[in-house]
Amino acid sequence: MLLLLYFELKRFQRLLPDWLTACGLTAYFILIAEHSRPFLRQFKLNDPRIQHPFAEIERVSGLMCLVLAAVVPLVVIAFVCSYKHSSRDQAWHVLNVSVLGLFLCIAIDGVVTDVLKAWIGIPRPDFLARCGPALKTPLDQFVDVSVCTAPLGQRLLQDGMRSMPSGHSLISFAAFGYLCMWLFGQGKLALLPTTKPLYLYLGAFSPLMVATYIALSRVQDYRHSFMDITVGSLLGCVVALLVHGKYFHSFWAERSGELLDSDAEPILPI
Repeated sequence: MLLLLYFELKRFQRLLPDWLTACGLTAYFILIAEHSRPFLRQFKLNDPRIQHPFAEIERVSGLMCLVLAAVVPLVVIAFVCSYKHSSRDQAWHVLNVSVLGLFLCIAIDGVVTDVLKAWIGIPRPDFLARCGPALKTPLDQFVDVSVCTAPLGQRLLQDGMRSMPSGHSLISFAAFGYLCMWLFGQGKLALLPTTKPLYLYLGAFSPLMVATYIALSRVQDYRHSFMDITVGSLLGCVVALLVHGKYFHSFWAERSGELLDSDAEPILPI
């Protein structure tokens, strides 16, 4: 009953445009951006940067990355909200805003990643394995994909031109970076001096370790270069910082962890 009443509040209805925007970005990401044709840049067969083998089994697949980026922060946020807020209405509102921020991070980064990949069109480290160049193709001259026999298929051949930036890095650092900022804010961990126990800081920093592993796995699988994952990670952190700042006070501020609209409307009685 309280949940239905919460949906009628202006504080919830003010978020509807943002929810619709996030849904629209997600639809564009899945239905259009993921299938965009990249710029097919010329390359040389003797370029050692694109001569690595194609990994049949990835350490972190694309689907696994999305599931980790969406589910793990969601579970952590839901647990903290239920534990921290005694008022169920306030818990629902903080949860709603927090999940919206997470959803926006993933949706924005999905679109940004695919758009930049298609525009930049840099070959992946395993591109020649995807290309399968025809015999007698010159080694030291620039050629294009017309020399490719595509032994792994046209889809993987074109995907081989989508190296910059790393989508895994961008999405994982956006989602887990957002979770890190959120945990720091909710626990007021950035306010110094403090007597808070060390394990709270380790727990708040741990999402960044997950994001770092996901990013480095792309280099280990020869899907990306270090430059790809560096650019992706930085972009992800920027998006996380902007989205978190849209809904919450800065995690280093006196009111860290509080919603920016916390004074806009009284909560429902229990």
